[in-house]
Amino acid sequence: MESKAFETYTNQLRASLESMRNVLGLVTLGSTADSALRDEFSDHDFWVITTPAAQNELVNDLSWLPDYHDIAIVVCHGKHGRTVLYRNRHQVEFAVFDVDEARTGKVDRYRILLDRGPIGELIESVHQKTLQETEVKPDALENLCATVWSACERHRRGELLSARQYIDAFAINKLLGLISGYGPDDERKDTLDARRRLELRSPALATEMMSIPDLSVPEGALRILEIAEQELKSKAPNLAWEKVEMVQAWIRESRIV
Repeated sequence: MESKAFETYTNQLRASLESMRNVLGLVTLGSTADSALRDEFSDHDFWVITTPAAQNELVNDLSWLPDYHDIAIVVCHGKHGRTVLYRNRHQVEFAVFDVDEARTGKVDRYRILLDRGPIGELIESVHQKTLQETEVKPDALENLCATVWSACERHRRGELLSARQYIDAFAINKLLGLISGYGPDDERKDTLDARRRLELRSPALATEMMSIPDLSVPEGALRILEIAEQELKSKAPNLAWEKVEMVQAWIRESRIV
C-alpha cells in the first residue's frame, strides 16, 4: 500500500472508532506507529481499547473497519485478536481489549490516536513492562547451550524435523536475542522480535544466520555457539562461557560416536 493510501486508511479507522461510545482508545503499533519503518509491504497493526464486555461486538461485526466489504480473509487469534486480509492484498492485524486485558499484552513502538481515558498511562506502563520482560536473562547463554544440545540429541535420535526447528528457529532466536540485548541501541531494533530488520541493522550477521539451515544440525549447533563467542564474549565476559566450551565438546564427541 502506497503512503497516501496507508494514511487514508489510518484516518478512516480513527474516525470510525471515534464514533463508537464503547471505544476508549486506539493505539497503533510497530510500523503503523512509526512511519520511518514503513514501506509498501507494511500492514496496519493496532489495539482497540474498549469498555468492559464490549470486545465481542467489535470482533464479531467488522463493519467498523474501513472498506470492510472488500475483506477477503479473516483469521482469529484467541478471543479478541484478528488478522484481516483485503482483496487488494493489504493486511490488518488488531486486537480488541478492555483495560484489564490490555495490561497483559506486549507493546514495543506505539502511537495513541484516540484516548478517552488514561490510555496513555496504560500503554506506557505496558511498554515499560514489555521492556523489562524482554531484558536478557542471566541464564540466557545456558539456555542457548541447552537448546542446541537438545537439537543434537533429537538429530541423533532421528527426529530430524524437530531437530531442525530447534536449530533454525529456537536457537537462532535465542542467539539473536542475546546479541540484541548486549548490542548498541538502534531505532530499527524490534524489542519483540530480534529477527526484524536484521538485514538492515547488521547485514553480515543476517547472512550468517541465513547460512545456518544449510549446515547439518551438529554443524549448525557449533556455528551458533561460535557466533555467540564472536559477537558477545568481549562484551559480556562474565557469562557462562565455560558451559559453551563444554557443550561444544559434547557435540564434537557425539559426531565421532
